[in-house]
Amino acid sequence: MFKQGGYGIVILIGLILAALTILEFFMGINHIGAALLMLIASLKAILVIYFFMHVSRLWTAEGEH
Repeated sequence: MFKQGGYGIVILIGLILAALTILEFFMGINHIGAALLMLIASLKAILVIYFFMHVSRLWTAEGEH
């Protein structure tokens, strides 16, 4: 669907993060439980770490000496 190294996946993840942030906002103003807010915040953190910080590359054999 998205070409390797393209901006498509970055835009998609950005839109997902924006949607989750809006969801968090409305859950917060309607006093939905803190556990659900923490679950969404954890999901957002995982997305940022995986897609933008490239943590998955730490355990690949590429570039080893």
